[in-house]
This record gives sequence, C-alpha cells and structure tokens, in this order.
Amino acid sequence: MRADSDFQPRLGRIRAQGGKASKRYLARLYTAMEKARPGVFARRGRTRFMGAQIGRGAGLGAAFIANGRAFARQHMRRAAVKIRSVRLGANGLGKARAHLRYIQRDGAEKDGAPGKLYGPDRDVADGKAFLEEGRGDRHQFRIILSPEDAGELDDLNSYTRAVMAAAERDLGTRLDWVAVNHHDTDHPHVHIVLRGRDDQGRDLVIARDYITHGFRKRAEEIATLELGPRRDLDIARGRHAEIDKERFTSLDRKLCAAAMDGVVAPSHGRTAYERFQTNLLLARLRTLEKMRLAAREKDGWRLAPDLEGTLREAGRRGDVIRSMGAAMGLQFEPAKLREFGAAGSPPRIVGRVVGEGAADDAHDKRFLALDGADGNQWHVAFDGASGTAPPEGAIIEASLASAASRKSDRTIAEIAARHDGMYSDALHARHDPSASPEYRLAHKRRLEALRRAGIGERLADGTWRIPADFLERTAQFEAAKAPAQMRTLSWVGLDALATAPVRTFLDEAIDKGEDSRGALGFGGALQKALATRRNWLLAQGLAQAKENGFSIDQDKLAARGAAAMNAHAETLGRKLGKTFVPTEDGETIKGRFTERLDLPAGRFAVLEKSKEFTLVPWRPVMEARRGRLIEGVMERGRVNWNFGRTRSRPGR
Repeated sequence: MRADSDFQPRLGRIRAQGGKASKRYLARLYTAMEKARPGVFARRGRTRFMGAQIGRGAGLGAAFIANGRAFARQHMRRAAVKIRSVRLGANGLGKARAHLRYIQRDGAEKDGAPGKLYGPDRDVADGKAFLEEGRGDRHQFRIILSPEDAGELDDLNSYTRAVMAAAERDLGTRLDWVAVNHHDTDHPHVHIVLRGRDDQGRDLVIARDYITHGFRKRAEEIATLELGPRRDLDIARGRHAEIDKERFTSLDRKLCAAAMDGVVAPSHGRTAYERFQTNLLLARLRTLEKMRLAAREKDGWRLAPDLEGTLREAGRRGDVIRSMGAAMGLQFEPAKLREFGAAGSPPRIVGRVVGEGAADDAHDKRFLALDGADGNQWHVAFDGASGTAPPEGAIIEASLASAASRKSDRTIAEIAARHDGMYSDALHARHDPSASPEYRLAHKRRLEALRRAGIGERLADGTWRIPADFLERTAQFEAAKAPAQMRTLSWVGLDALATAPVRTFLDEAIDKGEDSRGALGFGGALQKALATRRNWLLAQGLAQAKENGFSIDQDKLAARGAAAMNAHAETLGRKLGKTFVPTEDGETIKGRFTERLDLPAGRFAVLEKSKEFTLVPWRPVMEARRGRLIEGVMERGRVNWNFGRTRSRPGR
C-alpha cells in the first residue's frame, strides 16, 4: 500500500470530531455550506438562547424563515420594511410628538403639501388624540413600508391598511396605528407609528423573527395580490439592470455567498435559467473588476475583502447625490459635492443654506445643502427638531464633533494587539474571564457594524482580522455619525448684512482680520460683502482705518442697532395693533409665542399679550410651544424659560 500511495487513513473512535484543527476545519466547512444553502446545512447542535421567538407572531416568523426559499420568491412583488422599537421613557410624549411632526413635514405629499395623517378606518386621523391615548405606553414601533412598485398601486392608504390588517391576524390582536404617505423621494413610501399596546392594554411584544420577516412577507404578498406576480421578463430586466450599479446588489449577495476563501467560480449551468444566472454573475464580476473590487485568477475571481462595505458606501453616496440634486436644483454641481464629516473633511466650514432634505427618515434626520465659502457644495447632516432649520439664504458655520472611539473599540484593539491583530470570542474570554457572554456578544455586534463600514474583516472560522489603524478609523466612524455642531451666523441673506445698522458676523470677521476662503460662488460673494461692509462702516462714521488694522466703534454700532430694533418693533406694532414693550434684565416675561422674526440682528420670538407684545431672542426649544403661553426671566440678554411650570389658560 505504501509503495503505491502516500495516503494512509487513520481511523479514530466513532463520532469523534478530532482536535482543534479538525474543529476549525469543520467550522469553515459548515460556514461555506450554509452560505451555499442557507438554512439547509445549519448545525443542529445546542445553540445559545437568543429570544428571537419571544412575543407575538413567533411561529409565523419562524415559518417565513424556513419556507422563504421554498416558494418562487423571484416572482413576488418586493417590498422593503424597516422597523424600530422606540422606548418612550420619561420624555416619551415629547419625542413621539416630535416624530409625528417630522413625518407630517411640508412637501411629503405629491403636490408638495404637508403629509396627511390617516388611520385604520379614517383618512384624516387626530394626531393629538393618538398621542394622548399612548401617553403611558412603554414603547412604540416606527415602521417604514416601501413597496418597490408603489407608483403602480392604486391607493397607498388601502395598501397600508391591508398590510396592517394582515399583521393583526398574524399577531392575534387589534393594532392601534397612524400613518403618513411620503412622495418626496424617488420611491414613495409609508411611515407608520404603531402603539406599543395590544387590545387588552398590555405591552405589545412582537417576536424578532416576525419583525425581521413577517411584516415584509405580508407586504410582498399583498402587493403581489394587487398587481399580480412579476413576469419572467421583468425579473430578467431587473437583474440585468443590476450589472452596472454602483451599490450592493442581489448579484453581489450571490457572489459573496458562493465565495470560498474569497474566491468565486460561477458554474456554467445545465439549464437555460442557470446559464442566464451565470452570465449575469460573470457580467457583474467584470463590472467589479473595473471598480477594482474583483480580480481574475486561475481558478476564478477573487473578491475584495471589503466588497460589501465599499459597495454599500457607494450606494449611500449615490443617494446623497440624488438628494442634493433635489435640494439644490440647477445650482447643483456633482463635481463640487463634499460630505461634511467624511474622511478629509475640514474641521470647520462656513456656507449659505441653499436647501434641505431628508437624510435618514428612520431616525428623523435632515440635511442642509450649503454653498460653501471654499467653493464646494456641502452636504451637512442636521439633527435639529422640526421647524428649527435655518431658512434658505441663512449663513451657518458647521464644525465637527470631537472624534473618539468607544470603550468596546479600545478593548478589541487591546486584545488584537496581543494576538497578532486577531480578535475572537474565545480570545476575549481568555483575556477577560469575568466578561459575560452577553458582554462579548456586544463586541461582536460592534464589529459587524464596523465591518459594514469597511473596518475589520470577519474570517470563515469566526475570528476577526483587526487593522493596525483600528482606533483611528473607529474614531473617524463615530465622528462621521455624530451630527455636526452648527452655529447660525446670520438668519438673513448676505445682501442684507453689508449695510445692516447692527453688529453682524461680517464685523467679527473684520475684527479678526479674516477673509473669504474662496473666490467662487458664495466665497466670491462673501469677499464683496466684506469690502462693502468696510466702506459702509467708514462712510457712516462707525469705524476708522488705521495703519495696524481696522477699528470699529462698538458703542456707536450698538446704539445704531438699538434704534433699528425699535424701528422694527414699531412697524410690527402697527401690523399687530399692539404696543411694543421692551424687556430689561431681571424682568419676568410672559406672553403667547405667536411667530418668529429673522432680522440682521438675529432670530427673535414674538410674545403677545392682550394689548402689548415684546421681542425676545429665539431658541429652538421654544418651537414646540408655539401658540402657547410661556414664561421666563430675562438674564444678561437671554431668557431662562420656566416651561415645566407654565400653564395655558383659555382666552389668553
């Protein structure tokens, strides 16, 4: 035997799995098999309790997982569903009210009108009553329902009601919800707010499997019933359209699932359908090769380790370009687009607001489109409450939040530094024996989130390869997620500032000897405004040109500003038919907040009484109390408001 072959089998005990090397090999084998046929080759050993099937709809959710690939899913109409469970806590009513205002924002309807709130049995729902009924709820669910063919549906309201009625049957309880349709993006979608109570008044707990699969399955079924199944030709066209997309597609998902150690070799196929699929994958691989995300090898194609993260980032970048184009219109120049907070972004920018739009509907985030003083066009994430965004023409300064990695990132980096750049659950347990399984699981979830951003690599055996610059990249990742810190330099346009009889941010720039950062676009306009401002101050006797600089007489300018404010107040008094009453330090201020004014001196709130009114500096926190009676004390030019103790009385 030994002369004919070097192979000599070594028989072990029955059902023995061997040592560590064998177990690692088996783990890689099962991982590859599971990628090829998800759910079929999953190991049946003891698994840690995850709580995925706790709550209503657990059985259906598990059935959807098990049978999801048994049906001809490619013929189903597709739908995307995002669901968040939001704990309301002590300030829950305020957060819920803010979210409801956000989804009813201006421009949500087809005609540009504000979003219309509707419910299970009425086309006009009472948002205040809905919030009042849910005042004591522990949590609520916020759902974004986006059928792929929403434009072909006759009525989104009826479709949403059918989906929620199916969910009621699945969950075995009546659901209390309101919804708003949005038509202000490329894909019409629905925002649903679902109370966290069942019809018996208990906390509504929905199984994770149903949240992950159940809602989407029902949404796809109902869209298919209404529009009919997708034709083979439509499916083929849809798949073919994915070949050149600069985003993560279903073709990429198949390539990643079929890859062994990063290499994929599409089979030729025996049937016409299999050959069609192979041709699609090969065409996609050639596109990825042009993007430097795949390379040909002798045995197939090697995929880039960060393929998914890179393509998802490219898709997000495409969404940013489309949203900026919608916000800026003909002014938008993609070559000048920059994202504030991205790699290479300066720590501070100044720009003019050109437009705004939705940045992340799932988290109620908006963005501002800025014409920067440096000649670029900036996309700046804005995390303010509804109604607090600076208007078009306003000038703002955005600065980056301090970059800092998380404590979990530092733990991962410390473990990786001691094990040649590798991290795993076993290494973590050995490093810190007191760390619980749940604590270690949180670190793995963190790594999954970072992997999707292109930071770190997960290997087939479950270990992670941690890059040498891990902490620097995670700090940048955190800084990019944090909203920019914004300061409004002027609530009015630049044209109104050059000759404004009040102190403006132009005067601050003159005092500091600053100049514009560019000669194009807003930068050029800012240069001209600064020159005009200097000349105007000299002509008005409010400044002097000296050998060592330019000196502004602050007292004279302040007196001129006070006179200008009185003039504005008199004009407003004639309009309101009321007497203006100025405020002084230490004085208690009380009145109904009715409107706000944007002036060269800043943004002011109008507080009215029966026969008089006053002007006070506006603050974002006031916006939620518009139309209500508020009270505070003026201290050093600003008001300390007593919102918690304010009570509104009828007739005031």
